Amino acid sequence: MPARFWILTSWNLLLAIVPVLLALVFARLANRERLSVLRAAGLVIAGLAWLAFLPNTCYLLTEWRHFLETLDATNLYLRARMNSATTLWLMAYTAFYFLYSGFGMLCFALAIRPVAAVLRRIRLNLVIPGVLLFGALAVGVYLGLILRFNSWDLITRPNEVLASVLELGQRPLLSMFLIVFAAFLWLGYVVVDIWVDGLALRLKQRQGLQTADDR
Repeated sequence: MPARFWILTSWNLLLAIVPVLLALVFARLANRERLSVLRAAGLVIAGLAWLAFLPNTCYLLTEWRHFLETLDATNLYLRARMNSATTLWLMAYTAFYFLYSGFGMLCFALAIRPVAAVLRRIRLNLVIPGVLLFGALAVGVYLGLILRFNSWDLITRPNEVLASVLELGQRPLLSMFLIVFAAFLWLGYVVVDIWVDGLALRLKQRQGLQTADDR
């Protein structure tokens, strides 16, 4: 792989981690007892930054396009059928993209869970926020993937971003696709969220068994 590939990969992974850290900051500020002006300002800033960077997590799902482009450009699949060494390379290449996109979805869930916990704590129904959130995420991925906007363009190029979002109202087919993609993201979050809960429960049970054995 060329150095540029690894640089871009590392950059994308870093951007996927940022909303996880912002979610933890948001939850920590929200869980404090006293509400001050400084804390309220911190909540707003952390929340907006979290929302701006969150699409970078599920964006990693779209990186499979590079995998398919490489298969097509290099005839990698056909070559793998005739050469065992190329077969191993194809398997490793495929595994890399599974881990790559899987890391993105894990960050996706870990970035939403703390915020969802805050909303549950204040007894807010999550359906309406969920519709707005996953709809915004689908639009965010579209803006990044197709129109090549970055998270910070919300500050540096707000008029262009807003114009691109408003343009969706004139493209019903694209809007419908984004609605389907939003539903897919919601389903993906639920699946990974359940998996994380199950893993946490399994680890807790194992720790309990080890403690009992130590006694």
